[in-house]
Amino acid sequence: MVIKTTAFSQASQLENKKRFLNCLENNPYVVSYYGKKITLDKKSKKMLYNMILEYCRGQCFAKKIKRHKGIGLPEEDVKRFALDILIAKISGFGKTMEKGSSEYGDGWGYRRGTTQFMSPELTRDKILDYGADVWAFGCTVFEMLTGELVWSEHGELVWEDWITLIGVSDMVLYVHNSPLCKQILCDFSSLLMGYSSI
Repeated sequence: MVIKTTAFSQASQLENKKRFLNCLENNPYVVSYYGKKITLDKKSKKMLYNMILEYCRGQCFAKKIKRHKGIGLPEEDVKRFALDILIAKISGFGKTMEKGSSEYGDGWGYRRGTTQFMSPELTRDKILDYGADVWAFGCTVFEMLTGELVWSEHGELVWEDWITLIGVSDMVLYVHNSPLCKQILCDFSSLLMGYSSI
């Protein structure tokens, strides 16, 4: 088991995550939710919200990439890890909305997720749909191949600059000099073009 802890006053994301995990219980591709426990931190005297989840073995990709000191992971590892991501157990439901729910509405007006990983249509048009997940997956693979954060050549940006860079400008990611990286970007572009015409 693993325990995720946050201040009780900021437990809304964990509560949202719990709601989705409960809806998806017994799904072999979703981390199991075992319960919650409210505790008191003896030092700070603050209430804590503790979520008890299934433990998944392995390390985060950021640590693996960092160990390679900015040169990217070997292409064979990237292929294996990309497949692992696609079949991995999902646990990150903190900002999730159910499609078709009253909160989701028609999918307009929501921006959710890591800013650098947001798709152009999400930053520009505020369209939250499955294409945003495909884009984020591509960004993850890109980081594994290059060993660098997506858009890192632009440095630290504020929210409005991210909207301009990703959603408005014609800028594209720096393409790592790797046959696999170039092939993935070509396949990814074709997929996105086909997706937008659906």
